[in-house]
Amino acid sequence: MTSTMAGKGDGAHPVSAGLGRDLVGLIRSLILTGAITPGEKILPKQIQERFGVSHIPVREALRALEAEGLIVTVPRRGTTAAQVSLGELREVYALRRLLEPPLMAEAVRLRSSEAAAAAQAARRRLAAESAADLDAFLARHREFHWALIQPAVQPVGRRILEQLWVVSERYVRMSVAAHRADVKAAHDHDTLLEAFVSGDADLAARETVHHLDLVESTIVEALTPDLS
Repeated sequence: MTSTMAGKGDGAHPVSAGLGRDLVGLIRSLILTGAITPGEKILPKQIQERFGVSHIPVREALRALEAEGLIVTVPRRGTTAAQVSLGELREVYALRRLLEPPLMAEAVRLRSSEAAAAAQAARRRLAAESAADLDAFLARHREFHWALIQPAVQPVGRRILEQLWVVSERYVRMSVAAHRADVKAAHDHDTLLEAFVSGDADLAARETVHHLDLVESTIVEALTPDLS
């Protein structure tokens, strides 16, 4: 598939050649929002020109995004945005169901009064957003779930969760606005917060499973005609 990235967006967005993480975030955003479509060829030269950087930070950024599962590089064929599929979706949510419910239960047991207050504030910020502004909603959604699970997560676990959440977000963005997953999930969010604040670890674990099931089924319902 021919790359059309150079013609997308509002023109160049220069970044410092030393800010590799910024470049990773910028390219990641293009993939997650669909500005770079699944299977689209990604040309390093176009990235250099678009963001005003040299080939070294581009190469490092593409390596980081490949580790996240968002791009694929094949020798002599180049780099493309990773395809999306029901198989990948199922695998990601199966892994999340293995990891997140016990972590949520442990987070409830470890929570402090400060953590409970932070989670309540994050829930209020999430409630103020809707899928009509998808970027803002997903930022607040991620912030809320991180506030809940953070007490139990160590650095290695955080890296694993962040990778799963990034891949999940790609699918959520393809479905959430049309199927109003923000409205469907509101009760789950309230129940998760209640369990966290009240110290009910069992409820937190059960509701995490329910929430993941709900989000996955909503995505499948929205995307089954398009994915295989």
